[in-house]
Amino acid sequence: MFDIPPEPLPAQEQVIEQKLLECGLKAGGFTVKYEDYLQGTVIVIAPSAGATSDDFACIRNAAGYEFVRFEDLDMYAAYDDFVSELVRPEMIAIYEAQLKEAGLWERFPSRNDFDSLAEYAKGLELHAGTEPGLTLRVLGDRIVFDPPLSSFQNADFEECYSKLVLVVGYAAVRDRINFGFFANGKAAD
Repeated sequence: MFDIPPEPLPAQEQVIEQKLLECGLKAGGFTVKYEDYLQGTVIVIAPSAGATSDDFACIRNAAGYEFVRFEDLDMYAAYDDFVSELVRPEMIAIYEAQLKEAGLWERFPSRNDFDSLAEYAKGLELHAGTEPGLTLRVLGDRIVFDPPLSSFQNADFEECYSKLVLVVGYAAVRDRINFGFFANGKAAD
C-alpha cells in the first residue's frame, strides 16, 4: 500500500495556517479548508491545538473574515463573544444610519423602560409599525422572529418585516439581546 501525500493547501489557506502557527497553535490541532458551499475558508480548531482565550486576537487576525469554529463549545462561545464585541461599535453605527434612513431613529424604545423582555419585544414591534405580540416571541432570554404563517402571503411582507428585523437587530446589538429566527416550521410551545 502506498502513502499518498496530502494535497498542498491553496495559497490563502497556507497563509492562514502559517499565521495560526505563529499564534502558537500546535500543528495538527486545526484544519484550514476552503468550502465551496460557504464560499469561504473554514478553520476548525481542536483542543489539541492548545488555543486559549489569550490567543483570540491573534486567531481573529489570522482568520480575517473567514469562518472559525472551535470543537470545544465553551471556547467557541467565548470566541464568538470576543468577535461580537470587536465588531459591535461598527454594527451599532451601521444600524443607526439605517434606522435614520428608514425614519425609525426618533423615540427608539429603551430596554430600561419595560418591565420584561416580552413587553420590550411588543414595544419594538410597535415602533416598527407591526402589531404588538403578533410577530416576536420571547423564549428565555431570546427574542425570536416568528411571524404567523398567514403573513407570508401578504404582499407587504418584505417591507413590513424588514423594518421589524432592522429594529430588533439594532436592539440586539445595542442591548446585547439574543435574537433569532424560526425557520422551516414553528417550534412547539
